[in-house]
Amino acid sequence: MMWCQGWRKLGWCGCLLVSLLVDSEAVAGELPPLIILTEIWPPYVMRDDNGKLVGADLELTQIVLAQLGYQTNVRALPWKRVLQEAHLKQGDAVLGVFFEPSRQQWLHYPDEPLSRSGEVLFYPADRPVKFEQFSDLKGLRIGIQAGYAYRPDFLAEEGVIRVAMTGEGKMLKQLHLMMAGRLDGVVLNERVGHYLLHSQGLQGLVRHGTPLLTDDNRNFLAFTRKPGHDQLAIRFSSALKAFKKTAAYQHLLARYHL
Repeated sequence: MMWCQGWRKLGWCGCLLVSLLVDSEAVAGELPPLIILTEIWPPYVMRDDNGKLVGADLELTQIVLAQLGYQTNVRALPWKRVLQEAHLKQGDAVLGVFFEPSRQQWLHYPDEPLSRSGEVLFYPADRPVKFEQFSDLKGLRIGIQAGYAYRPDFLAEEGVIRVAMTGEGKMLKQLHLMMAGRLDGVVLNERVGHYLLHSQGLQGLVRHGTPLLTDDNRNFLAFTRKPGHDQLAIRFSSALKAFKKTAAYQHLLARYHL
């Protein structure tokens, strides 16, 4: 080791101390992988034909975090479990989470969202739902996703039969229940809903309303409140804004028809 050539002057103990300091700096420079918690939410998070997790927001997240020196371990779970594990700091970040004020107690939100697309009501074209205000939904069976941050006035509207589901594949199941007449409508993210309809050949048979059933249409990568994650959220936001100005970002969106 070249830095120990002067070992007669340093002495064996001094040389060992230098070695330990160099080794500790090397270890400190290796950032541990970040655990990303998410659910299947195509085309933002999905499985390819080989079962690998891909998707527009997932790949965007991985690209930006790689620029900051981080690798990722992605865990796709039912949404309620995603929120539970994030609350307990069992992961480092939640992918695809809406902004909800109470969640700021256990999540750091970056300023910049990954994407924008809100929750709307899908219904069969041959059984249209007049939906201008929440009272229009009284008596109807409406599929929703367990754990989602819907508008409080939607959740408080009496007489609406809200059928909550969780688990992978729940959205497709709800759409098929709707087409079979067992649900009158399903609340889905607009882009997710259109993707699922195309995948099932239902795009000409289903429509959706325009009122948002969430207070926000921003989809975030929000960081759990582990030490240092507040600053990581700021750095991620800055890097994300910069990447969105590149041609690579446009190519990423085009690959997922966004």
